[in-house]
Amino acid sequence: MNLRKGILLPVLLTIAGLIFQPGYCAFAQGMHTTATSMALGGGGSAYVPGYHAAFVNPANLMLPERDTRITLGVLGGVRSSAGGSLVNISLYNKHFTKGHVLDSDRVMDISDDWFGTSRNAMGYAGADVSVVPLGASYRRDRMAFSSAIRARTLSSARMSKGFFELALTGLSSKVFKDPKNVDLSGEFLGMWEWSFGYAMEVWRNSERFEPGAQRIYAGIAPKLLFGMGYARIGLESSLQVTGQNQGQARVHHEFDYKLLTVGNLTDDLEAYYQERRVRGNEDALLSDFVDDDSFSDLGGVFGTGLGLDLGATWEWYRGDIDLPVIGSGPQIIRASFSITDIGAISFDDNAGEFRAADTFDWEGVTVDFDYIDREHDGDVLDYLEYVVKDSIGSDIYGNFSSRETSSHRIGLTPAFTFGGAVTMGKLGVMLDIGKGINNRGVNSRRFYTALGSQYMLINAIPLRFGIRAGGGSSVNLSFGTGVDVRNFEFSFSVMTTPGSERRGGNIGAALSGFVVRF
Repeated sequence: MNLRKGILLPVLLTIAGLIFQPGYCAFAQGMHTTATSMALGGGGSAYVPGYHAAFVNPANLMLPERDTRITLGVLGGVRSSAGGSLVNISLYNKHFTKGHVLDSDRVMDISDDWFGTSRNAMGYAGADVSVVPLGASYRRDRMAFSSAIRARTLSSARMSKGFFELALTGLSSKVFKDPKNVDLSGEFLGMWEWSFGYAMEVWRNSERFEPGAQRIYAGIAPKLLFGMGYARIGLESSLQVTGQNQGQARVHHEFDYKLLTVGNLTDDLEAYYQERRVRGNEDALLSDFVDDDSFSDLGGVFGTGLGLDLGATWEWYRGDIDLPVIGSGPQIIRASFSITDIGAISFDDNAGEFRAADTFDWEGVTVDFDYIDREHDGDVLDYLEYVVKDSIGSDIYGNFSSRETSSHRIGLTPAFTFGGAVTMGKLGVMLDIGKGINNRGVNSRRFYTALGSQYMLINAIPLRFGIRAGGGSSVNLSFGTGVDVRNFEFSFSVMTTPGSERRGGNIGAALSGFVVRF
């Protein structure tokens, strides 16, 4: 029997599975995007108005929307975005759709292509899903207010080059002849936000619609945070496989992992720890304690916190224009700066921390087929499941310790953005340059640039196009349209990566929901 596959990899995936249970992780850009801003390349700090401005640049609450003062939204913003170096459709099509046999040499070539030549390279994938079920904003001449609720899930995963090779080759002595890092980490954060925005005019040089009129707006939007769920796994390990020959192998795996949990999952892992480590019951199995019920309480409130978004916008009214194609209307230039998603949530409802650090040595491994025939009716997969889940899974990798902790303090996805926008009649052009402060979700520490253009057909149907470069993926293209009249909006947008081979891909979609203005 070939032991290259089916022993260690399922064990590691079982550990990771404590996080990524079905229904627990909703895979899905650090900056809040709307159907309009995603279609324009995913920026928005100089042109997103209304209640969405509280999450992007609160100063923009002062921007007029079709000369209306009140904006209301029901399901007024649904957005999903996922991307990263591991989300690489180009490389997937290149290597996995040609019918090639995945021998060790080919897997090493794929790994170098995907991760680079460094032995310690890491790949990343992140996701962010958000829904704004209710939102409202009210603008007066020199001040504006908003209130909006947003639900979000942020997910991320990191995988080392060695783990990728293990997933494709199993325990190959050719690939793991020398020790390699086999690392994996994953995080899930679910939360509600209740934002309260305030903006005001802080400077003007003349009346609004006089040619040359300038304004400076400033805004702030504090928000209450309610944590719906959190979990994190971090595995650092080194793997070496030698002496593999006709079903025999020597496996040496040094590992150190940590789990952070809340809610029922904490109780179930603690119960397993007490039964096995405190009471000394070596027959206790991890699979008997952790099941679907461990995640049944997701959606409750496990923690609270405070957040903040703030920004400033300069506006210059250049006068009205009337040109062919572009049409008639105001010519306005804006520039902005914003800092968003400052804050953190403290998960203090049944917070748990579990850790295991050990060495797994398996030398001269052989398979007794008579035992498999006698005890498992000849079913090799059933035997492997028994070995992985019941024997190795509990005795080695499930032999963790519990550490006392009162809470997990988890930061949001802070970012800063410089933006610009030019409006000339029916035509608009927007530019953003920004950078995330961490890599949570699909927030990225790499600078990004977003450029978009909008043209209004018959003053009701927007045609929006955008391009986005940098951040957590390769160059992205976006498009959007819909119906946008004075008192009503319903629009949609999509974003994708035409060529993801260099830095990975990104895919996203957004709906405006039903938005009314008056």
